[in-house]
Amino acid sequence: MLTCKEVLESLSDYLDADMKEDIVTEMKRHIGACSDCRAEFDTLTMTIKLYKHEHGEAQVMPVGCHDRLVKVLEIEKMRSKGGDPPKMV
Repeated sequence: MLTCKEVLESLSDYLDADMKEDIVTEMKRHIGACSDCRAEFDTLTMTIKLYKHEHGEAQVMPVGCHDRLVKVLEIEKMRSKGGDPPKMV
């Protein structure tokens, strides 16, 4: 069973279809059952769709953009739960 941290760290590979089928199955199961991870997944998916719509399919997301986006989402998630956010690198 994947943890939320493992799912969030693997979202990019999941969306890029760059992982083994058994992990994909676990990702789908977790995202379907966990509202927090589903929200992260939906937000990232929508961001990618909006970017592609705005810049066309030929554009590639800048290096590190996904990682920064995930980090910002993690910080917002921690703030909404009243925890200390992770440090930005």
